[in-house]
Amino acid sequence: MEWIKPVVDGARAAYNQGRTRPLEFRIQQLKALERMLTEKKDQVLEALQKDLQKNKFAVEIFEIVGILNEITVTLNKLPEWTAREYVSKSMTTLMDTVFIHREPLGVVLIIGAWNYPLALVLQPLVGAIAAGNAAVLKPSEVSGNTAQLLADLLPQYLDKELYPVINGAEKEATELLSIQFDHIFFTGSAAIGRVVMEAAAKHLTPVTLELGGKSPCYIDSNCDLDVACRRIAWARYANCGQTCIAPDYILCDKSIQDEVVKKIGSTITEFYGSDPQKSPDYGRIVNQRHFQRIMSLLEGVNVAYGGQNDEGDLYIAPTVVTDVDPDSRIMQEEIFGPLLPIVTVSSVDEAIAFINKRDKALALYVFSHNKKLINRMITETSSGGVTANDCLIHYTLHTLPFGGVGKSGFGAYHGKYSFETFSHRRACVLKSLGMEKVNSIRYAPASDSKEKWTLWLLKK
Repeated sequence: MEWIKPVVDGARAAYNQGRTRPLEFRIQQLKALERMLTEKKDQVLEALQKDLQKNKFAVEIFEIVGILNEITVTLNKLPEWTAREYVSKSMTTLMDTVFIHREPLGVVLIIGAWNYPLALVLQPLVGAIAAGNAAVLKPSEVSGNTAQLLADLLPQYLDKELYPVINGAEKEATELLSIQFDHIFFTGSAAIGRVVMEAAAKHLTPVTLELGGKSPCYIDSNCDLDVACRRIAWARYANCGQTCIAPDYILCDKSIQDEVVKKIGSTITEFYGSDPQKSPDYGRIVNQRHFQRIMSLLEGVNVAYGGQNDEGDLYIAPTVVTDVDPDSRIMQEEIFGPLLPIVTVSSVDEAIAFINKRDKALALYVFSHNKKLINRMITETSSGGVTANDCLIHYTLHTLPFGGVGKSGFGAYHGKYSFETFSHRRACVLKSLGMEKVNSIRYAPASDSKEKWTLWLLKK
């Protein structure tokens, strides 16, 4: 592991030379990243096919387009974001120049996740570059083909000293976390998030944690069930359920449970055919360890649809589980696979109470024609984000901050929020050396007159 610290030191030395500061440099690096995604798309498609059996459509929609959109928005807005932000003044600073200056944090560490191994490294990197940082990248070793591709390609397009890629597993990650960074951006599980935060605390390093959790999905009886079930099935089974903001479980009235199962089942056939294992649109579990973990969640529960599996192919069919005990294991941990439990509740009040008894989720979904009910869900619960009458869509908007709350993480990114995450807002007041007589009222020796005038000015 002796080679890792010199790489990080090299990134800091390059940063300290001021290479990332000019706006022109940042723009050039972002355009190079954009060019890489265009010129090397075939290699990206191949790597993600090997890692997660994602087809071209899935890679384009869930990985590449988000990064390209992020780059486009950033290139268009960066001059505006980096400009001084002038703010209102007080009486005591009326003749001064007062503004907020955005400056880079320094050398940041970005630790990616395996489920979207391209997007979850490169989207935060866009923000880090835009804000003028050096960035050390640690892709997930679980999606090894994509991790290796990033290590091969990024040095061909980006400044190799300022944006190095460190590949490896636990030992390499542990070594990286022992080094002082100016910010750590982590996407992954809450368990590893705790490890990251503990390591960062030793250096008083700020962190952004993009975690997960069990994102609830409430289906009101007053909604179009055909549309609701189609949209839920799309979000739950895309990437074989390995999406941090996928609906993790359904809450609905017992009277519609069977109908929900039936409609989700017909949607699965519509999407993937009668045998999803043969569908080019249905992915696979990332590895055997996760396969066995997901299958163990089905022990002792009622499988109403699906359940077929093939360990040799890392295939688990799209599955729906009904009449789920809220205390069962499948309801205690994030599923991160193609299983969808249904818990029945008798009312929206019970649904809200159920959600509020549990850890705050990364996303919350509600399907209803009733706008008042939707607004109740928003105002009476807490989650990282909310989408009503669809799933995942809030993630796609660069105008919205994406991030968690409570145990689903903290800090946010996307669009300007990425730039802000990787920037320090520096308060600046520029005074002249004149008008000393006015300033003298704050100096010793104190007097009633000075106190009176100083308080008057401060209150204004």
